[in-house]
Amino acid sequence: MKKGGIAAILAGVVLVAFILVFVGVGENQAEKPTDHQIELEESVSSESASPSTPSETDYQIELEESVSSESTPPSVPEEEESQGIEEAPSMTPQSTVPIQPSSSSNSTERTFCGKYKCITDKVRRIIDGDTIELKNYLVIRLSLTDAYEKSKSGGPAATAFTTKLCPVGSFITVDQDDRQPFDIYKRILGKVYCGNMVLNSELLDNDHANILIKYCKTSEFAKEDWAQKYGCSS
Repeated sequence: MKKGGIAAILAGVVLVAFILVFVGVGENQAEKPTDHQIELEESVSSESASPSTPSETDYQIELEESVSSESTPPSVPEEEESQGIEEAPSMTPQSTVPIQPSSSSNSTERTFCGKYKCITDKVRRIIDGDTIELKNYLVIRLSLTDAYEKSKSGGPAATAFTTKLCPVGSFITVDQDDRQPFDIYKRILGKVYCGNMVLNSELLDNDHANILIKYCKTSEFAKEDWAQKYGCSS
């Protein structure tokens, strides 16, 4: 009986000791972190200790300053307006002819070319008193004006007169006849300006040509003073 009681007491003591030991170990484990916990805490601590990023306000300020500096390029001095503007050489339109002094009166008038050609070119050759060849090989025959033929009386004088008034190499202007632009030989019919002179009128005024009355009804120039004076009025 005594042996059983002693055994029971010993068993209780062992049980209490076991409990005390177990509780103590648990407390020590709770108080002391494991190696894994220590490593984890150190990792978290190192990440949280990384350099701090700038605040949102500072970042916005830097961004605005950067945008402002890019959108405002360095000022460049404005180029001064050119004081001298180079102009193209003026050219007289082909549709106009300078003022021509009328050899039949003291008045002057400005004559304009009509719907057909208005040609300005150099004289290549004087064929006779009323026919001129231009540098571009166009042959011009005077409208309403019939100069004496070169091989007949008065012919050489008429040719010489035209040569003097419209010398080879000089520029002349031809106003093609709107109503009768070509003759039967396909030559251009027209009024010819040599300088400030109308060759048609000058030949008639200086007795080097006659008016071609039969063409007065079909010529643009029949109503001009020189044509009216020498026969187109009838």
